Amino acid sequence: MNRAEDEAGATMSEPYLTEVGWAGSALRVAGAIRRDDDLPAIPEMELLLRERDGGGLLRLPASVTAEDGLITFEALVDVAAVERGEPLPGGLWDVDLAIGAPPEGRVVELGPERAPGLDTSPQRRFLPGAVTVAAYFGGRGTLSIDVGGRSHVAGTTAADAIAWDERRAEVVITGHIDRGWISMPISGTLILTEQRSRKTFEVIAALEESDDRLAYRAVLPVTRAYVDDPLPRGTWDVSLCLGFSGMHRELAVLAPDEPVDVQVWRRLRHVRVASSSAPDPLAITVGRA
Repeated sequence: MNRAEDEAGATMSEPYLTEVGWAGSALRVAGAIRRDDDLPAIPEMELLLRERDGGGLLRLPASVTAEDGLITFEALVDVAAVERGEPLPGGLWDVDLAIGAPPEGRVVELGPERAPGLDTSPQRRFLPGAVTVAAYFGGRGTLSIDVGGRSHVAGTTAADAIAWDERRAEVVITGHIDRGWISMPISGTLILTEQRSRKTFEVIAALEESDDRLAYRAVLPVTRAYVDDPLPRGTWDVSLCLGFSGMHRELAVLAPDEPVDVQVWRRLRHVRVASSSAPDPLAITVGRA
């Protein structure tokens, strides 16, 4: 039994990743699959790069070898010159494997099955012009490439609590995220978007890591502050943006059971500060009492 087969184990029926790593501007993707009666001795294979939020599709050849009933494959994704010398366009690109020639061939995801010890943390490179490119495994364990690091919606998370700090005259939002689908982010930002004007207001979200969860805490100033400007009037939708190695994922925050509803003295006027309650999305309204 060779090394790749030993890593894959006797139950391997789907492509099994054995390597994902950068060599200069090229991402090397290698793996194996056990040959069955539906596959030729050395099947045709390609990597498919599918643009998640668009219609882009790129097909890249994979080299294939076969030994002792095990088929191994390897492909290079040169993000600096992926097609006709042009760099991979900005956005999210999901990486699949096409096995066999169309139309009889099949397309399968890459990533859920992988070698023990394979590095699953985001791996970053830079294109000319300081464009960040990161190869990463998403929530379902599938392999993707993020070009540009723009913020992308990644679902929802429910806040544990929203409270009024009387002493500091601040709204405090706390919550946590199950660590099962993310590696440790390097930054957190609470983003508030005003429903009518679409203006945004941002504050730092402090992060604390434990074995199975990532806790966050953010403080919103709503009165005149020495350092921060207070949250302006309006109704503000709340989201949490997590920054990784060159990537940003935004989660809509859902309201906790107990809302905040207080009156504060701001600029010589009483102002009401109120929040929504579960099961609605979290929204904070600042307006005259």
